[in-house]
Amino acid sequence: MAKRLVVVNLTIRQHILSKFLRCYINKGIQKYFFVVLLPKSIFLAYIANQHIIRIHMKKSFSNTKTLKYIFLLLFISSCGGGGSSEINSSEDIVLNINLNGLKTPSNSYENQVIEITSNITQCSFNISLNNQDTYKIHHVKTNDNKNFVFRNPLIYKESENFQLNISTITNLNCPEANKNFDLQIDRYPTQYNLIPTNTNDLKTNIYEIGDIGFGGIVINDTFSATICYPTPNDCESYENSLFGQDAHNMVSGDFNGDGYEDFAVAWALFPHTIEPDQKVNAPLNIYLNNGEGRFEEDLDIYFGGSPPEHPFAYRMVVADFNNDGMDDIFSGSMGIQYRSEDYSENFINPHPHLLLLSNKDGKLEDRSHQIEDQNQGDGQLCSFAHDASIGDPDSDGDIDIYACNILNINDGEGNFSIHEYINLDWQRENQYGNPMSSLLTDLNNDSYDDIIFWNFDNRSNWSGADEGYILLSNNSSNIENWSKISLPVGPFGFDRNKYNHAAAGDLNNDGYIDVVVAITRDLPYYEGAYIQILLNNGSGELMDVTESNFSNQPRSASHHGEGNIYLRDMNLDGNLDIVHSTRDYNSGYHGSHIAINDGMGKFESIENSKLPNKPDPGYNNYDFLMKALPINADNEACLDFISVTDAGWENNQNESSNYFFTVININCDF
Repeated sequence: MAKRLVVVNLTIRQHILSKFLRCYINKGIQKYFFVVLLPKSIFLAYIANQHIIRIHMKKSFSNTKTLKYIFLLLFISSCGGGGSSEINSSEDIVLNINLNGLKTPSNSYENQVIEITSNITQCSFNISLNNQDTYKIHHVKTNDNKNFVFRNPLIYKESENFQLNISTITNLNCPEANKNFDLQIDRYPTQYNLIPTNTNDLKTNIYEIGDIGFGGIVINDTFSATICYPTPNDCESYENSLFGQDAHNMVSGDFNGDGYEDFAVAWALFPHTIEPDQKVNAPLNIYLNNGEGRFEEDLDIYFGGSPPEHPFAYRMVVADFNNDGMDDIFSGSMGIQYRSEDYSENFINPHPHLLLLSNKDGKLEDRSHQIEDQNQGDGQLCSFAHDASIGDPDSDGDIDIYACNILNINDGEGNFSIHEYINLDWQRENQYGNPMSSLLTDLNNDSYDDIIFWNFDNRSNWSGADEGYILLSNNSSNIENWSKISLPVGPFGFDRNKYNHAAAGDLNNDGYIDVVVAITRDLPYYEGAYIQILLNNGSGELMDVTESNFSNQPRSASHHGEGNIYLRDMNLDGNLDIVHSTRDYNSGYHGSHIAINDGMGKFESIENSKLPNKPDPGYNNYDFLMKALPINADNEACLDFISVTDAGWENNQNESSNYFFTVININCDF
């Protein structure tokens, strides 16, 4: 619209007002300018882009000199001291918006770096997608509202078309305007082409499902047997049935030294009580992070070019065992279990633990033989390692391993010898049996990592041992002289708790290490997902404060509780939060459970609705997330997850499958 100027009742010198008005017109910012001067008052109205600014001064003036000063002040403050080039007030200024650097087509969640320019240098901008209700761009960053970094929307179809909207931040120097730019997003190519049917359920205000099928396992091996598990009365016969699989244990680490969090999974194949001649070994797979939220199994990471296999590698721990600056992996062996139909034969044969050490070429090599077993290389005679923990009880700077109530001492190069006191004889003499879970951590701040372990349930017919113990150090490595302190009993009664997994960290920020334990029932088998909070009293003893610090736990009643527990800062507030990773088909809760720490060691679970559902091929009856590993997938905002589709995505009678997908944190709004 053409600019119009009206001046009425001019009582001051014409050239002052004229220059003042021409200055505003030259700025090209107003559509209307109206000035009225009255003998005894001043009324100034400025209308620009539908916004009205008024100056109304009611005061008598004895002469026009005061008025001159007022207008001169307005002139100087608004126009500056120099002259200005005049433009025709009847001409409209057209804003031209240009976009540089936009990649189209580009991949789902791919990083974009763009620059926005215009013919009015004072303009700055906002960016968004036109259909914000369904899709959004993520992790938008800018310092000047002209140069932006952001991530593409996450999609699940092969391709989606969007429009990136550029809009001005309207002010006196920049008119209101916007412009759309076409943006084509393609699905990131993964190992398995899995497109879900429940796309509307894969997003919340915090998380969105990312790459589906970037890795996983497909099983076509079969077995024929009668399996009685977990009791002699729980028997079922199978004929040419497929093994099931589970991402039973997952850990994160940096396995190629690039500074990004990778992850490893020790698969479990079920039934694990199958006869030895039908047993199928499962792989331990490592997936490397490219720093952009993508994971891929690079076979070059393995010495020999293929992942290691094991009959039943269980709890994994990650540390630099050979001091070469690269993360290594230990996984405790569950042995090879055999149970006859009538339970007349029920035993576990030893099998070596799995130890992967990085070599001089940066490849992970199976060095399991470097763990002493006193059994001619056939595995430690404790047989059944449900636990695995790492630390430095002798305070020599090398990371040692505790598993199956045997302490394995590291020589600094990844060679492990059985401790002279914490060994099989010590275990049997004290009637501890195989521990359910364990930790090595310094509870009393004396630089020696203490030993914590929880005993198995259903032991009272042969053992009088308590639920578990702390071997508390005394400023020396002489463990035989350390104090033995009983651990608090779990919620399901003496000898009825499965202390499935534990993690250690300073929960209340008092400078002392505390402990969190994931506990479930023995009967009904593994039912109940209870999280016990054990705070350090400052002397190394652990006090059960669950009732006061984490009382609201609805999953403890009926939820399959077997899984891993992690302590990570999920919302970047500096406090350790709880992630309990389980698997359940009945309770109506996600297996991936997050509890936020208030900084004082008190926890509150996030709402179930804040987590998305797992991808569904169209025929699953249970869409809640299963097990998930907290991980920094994309180096953006808060932590993300690795999760699994669980068995049966392809609905193929000749195979069973389990595929990985990412759960990307897009908001961090806990």
